[in-house]
Amino acid sequence: MYNNAMNINKNISRREFLKLSGLTAGALMIPWHKAEAAPISQEWAVGANLGRVSAGEYRSFIPLKTEPNVNAPDSTLVWRDDVLEINHEVVANQLDFNQYRQRWYETPAGYIMSKHVQPVKNLPNQPVSTLPSDEQGLPGMWVEITVPKLDFELTKSWSQASSWIRDSDGLAKLYYSQVYWVSDIRQANGRTEYLLSERFGALPDSFWVDARACRPITKEEIAPIHPDVGDKKVLVNLEYQTLRCFEGNREVYFCEVSTGWKRDGKFMTPPGSTPVWRKLVSLHMSAGGVYQYDLPGVAWTTIFHSEGQAIHSAYWHNDFTNPLTHGCVNCLPNDAKWVWRWMNPVVDLLPGELTVSNSSQSTFVQVVES
Repeated sequence: MYNNAMNINKNISRREFLKLSGLTAGALMIPWHKAEAAPISQEWAVGANLGRVSAGEYRSFIPLKTEPNVNAPDSTLVWRDDVLEINHEVVANQLDFNQYRQRWYETPAGYIMSKHVQPVKNLPNQPVSTLPSDEQGLPGMWVEITVPKLDFELTKSWSQASSWIRDSDGLAKLYYSQVYWVSDIRQANGRTEYLLSERFGALPDSFWVDARACRPITKEEIAPIHPDVGDKKVLVNLEYQTLRCFEGNREVYFCEVSTGWKRDGKFMTPPGSTPVWRKLVSLHMSAGGVYQYDLPGVAWTTIFHSEGQAIHSAYWHNDFTNPLTHGCVNCLPNDAKWVWRWMNPVVDLLPGELTVSNSSQSTFVQVVES
């Protein structure tokens, strides 16, 4: 869950200053390359390192810079959902003390702060001709979007759809790393198309898409990691915005995250130790009756708190280490998937959801402030 407001004027703490000071040495060791001004390619090379501009609302834009720092001249403008070729990831050659992450992406047309870009690839797939059967004997399968962005044909009026579609003024897309359920196949528009929907969460939207953009998820890739280890714990540090996985006293995984921001001096991700109570391959997340966010296809969701806080994948930002959610713990897709596979209890691909009835079988998530 994510707050779109950009935090660019906050005062830095002593800890943040020390972090930035440490980055200075790293900046001296990592070279940066001055990009030549060039048109932004509209062709997506298969397998290339790409980035989708995820900053701002629809029809908003952001400047690319001639050098990797906020004070450099603008080279050109890019719009929300533009797809850029990424040549290198570099460290700013002039520190911005309003930011913790000093990472930039070099593109053929200039530099952009990495937090404004979702790392993506273009990985087309061979469509299947028939769907496997789900746990009830009905056709269906889980798929992951493997192209930077994807148009869709809604099966209902846009005015009757979820707010992420309804409020987009016709610009809504599907995005790389989202996960959906396929329930039907057709031949239309000169290609194979899948009917996508969501099994769990908010409004039951469904839409036809180009099947080549969807990769079937297999049982093998979600096989549980160390399922027989009972002494597992996840430690989320709100001050440092990190997640660590432990088996006993041995740390087996580490990643950077984004947790809830501070409101009235308290983090919106509540400190404490709570067990996993629900796991889902994919969930349509919304704020309930009050519109705050509406996020479809959120993959690898592990709910650990009675108020709905969860560890899950995030495709709408790349600003990890910055607390900016309504309370959830955002991860890069690969990180969220590893943690989902590792945490007990084990969830089968079909139906792709488990609500825990006995918390003694669950991994505990411990959230600490420092």
